[in-house]
Amino acid sequence: MTKAGNKLTMNPPTILVATLGGQPQVVTFTLDLLKAQGEKINQVALFYLAQNSRYKKSFRILAQEFSGDSYLGESCHLRSVPIRVDEQNLASLRTPSEINALHQTISELFYQLKKQGYRIHLSLSGGRRAMAILATSIAMQHFDSADRIWHIHTSEQIRQEANGGKLLHIPHNEGIELIKIPFLSWTNYFPGMKKLMGYETAARVDFGLLDSHDRDLCTQVWNSLTLRQKDALRAITETASRQEAAEKLNISPSTLDSHKTKIIRTCKELWLDEKTDIHFLRRKFTPFLA
Repeated sequence: MTKAGNKLTMNPPTILVATLGGQPQVVTFTLDLLKAQGEKINQVALFYLAQNSRYKKSFRILAQEFSGDSYLGESCHLRSVPIRVDEQNLASLRTPSEINALHQTISELFYQLKKQGYRIHLSLSGGRRAMAILATSIAMQHFDSADRIWHIHTSEQIRQEANGGKLLHIPHNEGIELIKIPFLSWTNYFPGMKKLMGYETAARVDFGLLDSHDRDLCTQVWNSLTLRQKDALRAITETASRQEAAEKLNISPSTLDSHKTKIIRTCKELWLDEKTDIHFLRRKFTPFLA
């Protein structure tokens, strides 16, 4: 909390979002360098392919550093953001549907974080190249002047010593450098978008407006649902994960899944040529319900 004149202003919550591959130390190096700059990081969220054995190992190594929701003695929560298709964790990014799932996952997380008032540090040094490309593109839609994108450079000696997470912290920050990546923020260069992306109507930017055909089909589905199914569908469009949607409704994830299965079954009967999954529900019904 800082004092400005006679008013007290609360510092916004700050999160490090990082792409994770087989080198977990990229995350801790970045976090340590940000903390050395005086940044107070409340949470770390990791995009990764959770079905890949190397990446799962990386996440397990990092989880040990955040035991008890703390990092180096300070409160900090580690959040897993696996890339999924039909609720199944992915091991690779080779097909259009897998890339689309990555795009949806990143978009949904950034949307929710900015809606909740987070300041975001985005680290792009780990994981697959497609993650860095898509994350940068989507960040340009959501980020403002307070947010940052980072790349980390390590010397060859440090890379060899730290390979695979054998070294997670560098004394005196020797042999590593945090490099700020310039980016074009749409909300800065086009001020009119700030209201549009102000997260009452942001879903229209992220998911697009529906054409008349899709809107008619969404109406048919909506009218066929029970009240609890409507609540479930709305929660799915307003949250970033299955767990968050279930908590929003105060029901179990399995009960949410039951509602979701019935909704998807109804959609499948109307959208014969499209893959109907949770990403489909968010893509079609977020603008419909907005």
